[in-house]
Amino acid sequence: MSTPAFDPDRELTCPPLYTLNLSAAQRSVLAWMEDHGALFAHIVAPVEEVADGCELSVSTVYDALARLETLRLVLREPGGAARINARYYFTLHPEMREMITAALTAPEIVPDDRARAPRKTGNIAARRRRTIRPVDDD
Repeated sequence: MSTPAFDPDRELTCPPLYTLNLSAAQRSVLAWMEDHGALFAHIVAPVEEVADGCELSVSTVYDALARLETLRLVLREPGGAARINARYYFTLHPEMREMITAALTAPEIVPDDRARAPRKTGNIAARRRRTIRPVDDD
């Protein structure tokens, strides 16, 4: 049985957000998290702070986060920190997806014998290292 070929549109994207039927509160919480760096790192998002930032009630933020976690748009660590799924980022930035695809599908770089050989030092370079030259005070 062969493995399917790498398909960046399948492997590095999520469904369009309009197909997920997100509420305004869920979109606001997702935008708040994105603005606070959750695309690139796990952040601690205190529910009260998110509620103040999005002008929502605390219970609405809890419901929004629960739905975003169910959809796997938001991923939680055991310590409570959360992060936006990287597939969401690559859906928003197709140019980055293309760069990652090029890196994942490019052939491996293999050093040759010359790269593995010890570095050669020429006579001029060796002499230059041994000679102490005075510095002009001008």
